[in-house]
Amino acid sequence: MHPGTLPHPIVGFYVHADSLKEAEAAALSLWCHASSAVAELRAWELVRAEIPLFRPDIEAGPARGQGWTE
Repeated sequence: MHPGTLPHPIVGFYVHADSLKEAEAAALSLWCHASSAVAELRAWELVRAEIPLFRPDIEAGPARGQGWTE
């Protein structure tokens, strides 16, 4: 989570999916679950959802300690 980013906070999820459509559906499902289960997120409204593609089979992951939740 990056609550201080402007113009909107950012919540990130790592999902494993066979397609972009499946990844977007999984992320939306995770957000719906999280925002209904975590009191601090209940007031937040989803503004947009973007799924960056990451291929662990050909790319290195994000650097540890660089703003990513470990």
